[in-house]
Amino acid sequence: MIKKSIVAVLISSTVLIAQNSAQINLNSNDIEIEGEYQTGQSFDYDGRSSRNYLQARYLYSGDSQTGNENLGEIGYLATGTIGSFTRLRLGVGIMVSLADNYVAVPLGLTARYQIPVEWPVSLYAALYAAPDPLVFSDGKGYNAYRLGVESKIIPNASLYGGYRNIELKYENNRKDFNDGWYVGVRFYF
Repeated sequence: MIKKSIVAVLISSTVLIAQNSAQINLNSNDIEIEGEYQTGQSFDYDGRSSRNYLQARYLYSGDSQTGNENLGEIGYLATGTIGSFTRLRLGVGIMVSLADNYVAVPLGLTARYQIPVEWPVSLYAALYAAPDPLVFSDGKGYNAYRLGVESKIIPNASLYGGYRNIELKYENNRKDFNDGWYVGVRFYF
């Protein structure tokens, strides 16, 4: 029942979120679909911008220790630049992660660095974690990280690739939900 609810929420969220960007990435065993909606942009007194995003993602992991499972995540990410160094955008986020008999509310940090080259290329990293007080149902903890590179090939699309590791900690043991390389495409609307 919870799996059907997660999928329904994510599918309906993707339609709303596709106003800004939608992406799909995969490897030989997994597929991930994500939508992102920019809720607003503001400027500080010195011209620095901050951006806020609502995100929803669905990940099917076909070769995980948890079996052929689904993971749904819905979150909020606030990003901004520091000083005059506009090539680096840092973010702070919170999300709700749902799997079978597992609910977590991880907090995260993100970074995206625009490489100073003629072709638009950026490096990105994200780290999310939830200790035991922020994990419910059969869970005890949550750790996830992503590292990657993205290049905008045309104004409304980019290609990217990277490595992700998502670890769900259950009451009895740890399980790598997903651990591996991926490639994908992002479309901007």
